[in-house]
Amino acid sequence: MSSESLQEFEFRLPDPGEGLTEAEIIEWYHAEGDEVREDDSLVDVETDKAVVEIPTPCTGTLERVVAEPGDFVEVGEVIAVFLTENPPRQQSAEGTQSGATAEQSAPGAGQEASADASADAAAGDAEDGDAAPTSAVRRVDAGDGAKAEGDAAGADADDGRVFAAPSTRRYAREQGVDLADVEGTGPGGRVLQEDVDAFLEAQEAEPAEPAVVTTPEPDVDAAAEPEAADEAEAAGAAAVDESGREKTVEPLRGLRRTIAENMQRSKQEIPHVTSGFEADATELVELKERLDGKHDAHITYTALLVKAVVPALKEFPLVNASVDMEAGEITKYESYNIGVATHTDDGLIVPVVKDADEKSLVEVAEELNATVEAAREREISPADLQGGTFTITNTGSHGGHGTFGTPIIRHPEAAIMGVGAIEEKPVAVDGDLTVQERIGFSFSYDHRLVDGVTAGQFMEHVIEGVEDPDILLSRL
Repeated sequence: MSSESLQEFEFRLPDPGEGLTEAEIIEWYHAEGDEVREDDSLVDVETDKAVVEIPTPCTGTLERVVAEPGDFVEVGEVIAVFLTENPPRQQSAEGTQSGATAEQSAPGAGQEASADASADAAAGDAEDGDAAPTSAVRRVDAGDGAKAEGDAAGADADDGRVFAAPSTRRYAREQGVDLADVEGTGPGGRVLQEDVDAFLEAQEAEPAEPAVVTTPEPDVDAAAEPEAADEAEAAGAAAVDESGREKTVEPLRGLRRTIAENMQRSKQEIPHVTSGFEADATELVELKERLDGKHDAHITYTALLVKAVVPALKEFPLVNASVDMEAGEITKYESYNIGVATHTDDGLIVPVVKDADEKSLVEVAEELNATVEAAREREISPADLQGGTFTITNTGSHGGHGTFGTPIIRHPEAAIMGVGAIEEKPVAVDGDLTVQERIGFSFSYDHRLVDGVTAGQFMEHVIEGVEDPDILLSRL
């Protein structure tokens, strides 16, 4: 690469998915000073319930990493700086077009969720009509380019950042080690995995110190105590509150932060009402077992219920709707995109089956099996989490003693249906006591759009299909 033709390219975080405004940096695939190629994996970021891989925008040298793992970055903020002969075709800082061709800047076809978003950001489009922040390009003279290529390894020492490979960073996080505390023995002071191991061995050799100090030393400055406590809490260390209770404070970030924000917004903006229902599941169980034995795809109760709610949504369009109070508008969706809340170790993720009315039961089952597994592995595409119009959540698969739940509506949808466990229960049928397999439902709805009568009629429509397979199959 000729240093005379190098240009410095500031790469800004692209919009990784519809409606997202920020992401957390998870892991860089390259270190500063590394040679990179366009469309190579660059960085993993965590967005609204998914981990997204952002590709490298151009071929060249990763001159500087601006955002470190754990940083929250707004869409449009600079996250890395490259030295390249062919920067992507974007508006430069001076307002002129860079010299790269459209073909050189076209993202790879396999990077739909991130590279397409990068192209959108490059075009400078924004909802309010103003130009969105764009990546800046400036030419680097021969002296600057040579220095940048030759001194990349020393950049970290100058700005205080730690020089380490992504695998080493991941290993350090797994071991609970702050790389800033580790002395690197690799080239240019790079921290190696062996350095992390040596640091851990040295820690084990040191005498253990008490994790919590309940009585401060007499000479401690009282004014400095709150600041020290704040630092300990920010690091997730054990501390003691004013009442003497031991506690551990952890930062609210990533998926947990997103869930907290979404749940708070939903409960604040949507007047929730929840009604309970119960149905005879005898025929549903038999249908599920019969279909499961006839198809290669695993037919789940959830797949059957996805197909069962679609006719009811068509019959009661306000349940498949949303309301905008500021605009004074009700939007009734003609698509039937059913979200399925899925438990993961980090919280709930909601994959969405798009156009469920146009897909067969087997197609719905296959899609659910694939997307639910991807969600649990945090490998699901952001596109598979968006565009829902109604949600189903399973409230009965964990534990054997739950009886009822009040699921929170997924904003801006109008309703959510919770499904309980199928259990044998004694019931009276035509004056005789018998034992049936029963299934419970918790139906939460937006009372601005759906009243109790509509909610009851909607669920009766669903339950008709649950209790009578002939009715269910005739509606598919």
